[in-house]
Amino acid sequence: MTENQEKILSLLSRFSDGEYYKIQPASKKQIQDFKTKAIERQVGREVIDQLVELYEIADNFYCEIVLGFYSCADDTIFEWWDEKELWLGQRDFNTLRWANGKFCLGDAGSISYSADYECDTLVGLIECCIKEIENAENYDKLKSGE
Repeated sequence: MTENQEKILSLLSRFSDGEYYKIQPASKKQIQDFKTKAIERQVGREVIDQLVELYEIADNFYCEIVLGFYSCADDTIFEWWDEKELWLGQRDFNTLRWANGKFCLGDAGSISYSADYECDTLVGLIECCIKEIENAENYDKLKSGE
C-alpha cells in the first residue's frame, strides 16, 4: 500500500460503517479497464495514478453527505471529457471533478465553489470534502441547540 493509499484509507475509514458506507476495492479488471479508457482519452498519468490509488482502496465509495465517488467502471467519469473534465462523483448537490489541473468540489454548474475548493491532489480533495462534512455537522448542532 502506498503512502497516498494509507492516507485515503485513513480518511475514508472515518465514514465507513461496514454495512451501508463500505470501503471495498475495484477488481483488477475494472481498474485495468478504467486505465485503458483514461489513456485512450489522454488523461494525464499523474491524475490516472491518483485515481487508481483510490480505486484500489475504495471503489464507488460514498458517505451520507458531500463525499461520493463513482465506481471506476462508471462511464459518467468521462462524460465531460470533451471539456477536459473528469466527473469523479456526486453526493447531494456536490460534484467532485478534475478540471483545469485541479481536483475540485463544486456543483453541477460550477467547477468549484471557490479557489479554496480546488486541490492539487486527490487526497487534498478528500480532505476538503471532510471539512465541508464537519462544517455541516457543526451547523446541524448549532441549529438544534446542542
